[in-house]
Amino acid sequence: MKKRNMLSMAMAAAVASTSLLSGVASAEAPEVNHEELLQLEVYDVAANFQGIQTGWYAKEIKDRFNIELNIIAPQVSGDAASLYQTRCASGDLGDIIILDNADMQDCVDVGLVMDISADLPNYPNIMKYEEQINLFNTAMNEALGNTGTYAIPAEMNSNGPTEYKEDTVASMPRLAWDYYTEIGAPEMKNLDDLLDVLRQIQDAHPTNEAGDNAYALSLWPDWDSTSIETVNQLTKWYGQEVNGSVLIGVDNSIVPLTDKEGAYYKMLNFFYKANQMGLVDPDSATQDWNAACDKMRQKRVHLFWYNWQYGFWNSPEKGEARENYRGIPVGDMNVFQPSDTYYGDGRVWGIGSNVSEDEKLRILEFFDWLCSPEGLTMQHVGQEGLIYTVNEDGTYTLTPEGMTRFSAELQVPEELGGGTWNDGNNQVNQWLVASIEMNPETGETVNSDYWASFLEANDTATNKEWSEKFGAANEVEYLKANGMLDPVPSVNLSLAIDDTDTALIRSQCGDLIKDTSWKAIFAADDAEFESLWDEMCETLNGLGWEQLVEFDTAKYQPVIEARQAAE
Repeated sequence: MKKRNMLSMAMAAAVASTSLLSGVASAEAPEVNHEELLQLEVYDVAANFQGIQTGWYAKEIKDRFNIELNIIAPQVSGDAASLYQTRCASGDLGDIIILDNADMQDCVDVGLVMDISADLPNYPNIMKYEEQINLFNTAMNEALGNTGTYAIPAEMNSNGPTEYKEDTVASMPRLAWDYYTEIGAPEMKNLDDLLDVLRQIQDAHPTNEAGDNAYALSLWPDWDSTSIETVNQLTKWYGQEVNGSVLIGVDNSIVPLTDKEGAYYKMLNFFYKANQMGLVDPDSATQDWNAACDKMRQKRVHLFWYNWQYGFWNSPEKGEARENYRGIPVGDMNVFQPSDTYYGDGRVWGIGSNVSEDEKLRILEFFDWLCSPEGLTMQHVGQEGLIYTVNEDGTYTLTPEGMTRFSAELQVPEELGGGTWNDGNNQVNQWLVASIEMNPETGETVNSDYWASFLEANDTATNKEWSEKFGAANEVEYLKANGMLDPVPSVNLSLAIDDTDTALIRSQCGDLIKDTSWKAIFAADDAEFESLWDEMCETLNGLGWEQLVEFDTAKYQPVIEARQAAE
């Protein structure tokens, strides 16, 4: 394996003895005073909730740190761009700032984010990820002509830059095993076969057991940015990932999103065909993410594609009853799947430049706990006793309540915060360290899906039948064995920022793509679908689309080079 080389100058700086964070470490963090309740504004591009964090997670952090989180969520605000611009113009984006890489670089450049290089070495749990933090900030500083440490990558781990430990991929077709086997568990060679399977399942089960309408596909628009996000996620089935105006391939290619041979057109057409067959939830264009998730919990959605959707339904009891959802391969897939996010996932955390010295120290204390085994377990699993118990050998086992915490309306005892578990879950919805991280206190991943106790409890009829049919222990093993998966190295670079002209072009093109894409899904016939696509492409060219594609192609070329160097 070649020595990994994200960007030669950045890596050299990251591994040099005079790193950004070296030479200033102290034995321990400064003591802070917790007597006064501190409400922190969290500007958070990942959040699906806006307001004060409540429930069990709120109680945990109040009891530990006497802090309260007021979450500012641009994607549920109604006008994300306007909210961002207004708060930036005010000079105060937030106390804790969670942004995509490019926006963070922009905010550092205009002084909205604090330099924490002198402080971080005092926090050992954060410093476990010193290499990743140095690498990101060195690259960002090179671009800005800056010095200092401003941002901590999100979703880091210490497993290595090319490791993929999960047994599921982020996106592939997933069906309820009982419904799939009820129609004979047919082999699916292509998307048309998948649509036929979905039609058969929906015909057999047009409602759930409660009598509510059920559909093969249910979408939601509130995650859309410059294209339809649910379409973007399905492009990964066919070896491409949407990044702005371009598709990046597992073969290291970069092509325009509008390429008619590309996966965005292919998967948009898949949704259109599904709607022609009556398989798309008519609420898809207007419902929000929470409404769609409620339907998943009620078995009103026949096709899952994200691996995290399993949590909305699957359980050992349902698995033994053959009702769990499982990944079902389509024969012509070539799944785009990055390795574990060792360097981070493309978002970063920072501290607003207007916080006081005392507030900064309290935030850093909180960040350090978030990176600790205890904090990671609390964020990614929940509370000991209610959600999990500790075994004699120090490993963990989920309680019955823990097994169904995402799918059931679990009531939390008042002494632990009250309300339902899901309502009280961490609404920040973004983590400094990924759940695939190893917990040194248990020798297992933080993620409960890979605990020995969980795997044993989930060795159910569903899993046994699935393994017998597909000849593999899990979907990753199957996909690799059948040439459908070769994870690409995960990289996390600070990339070029849109200038004013590019930002305007991107906004105008994005609005057109989103609007046209939704219309195309619900087009009356093939002629209208093709007409909408062709008219969109023609109009895009008049808005500066070619210039935007050229910009994004150059922007993402370092990602390609970094992946090639890490292979």
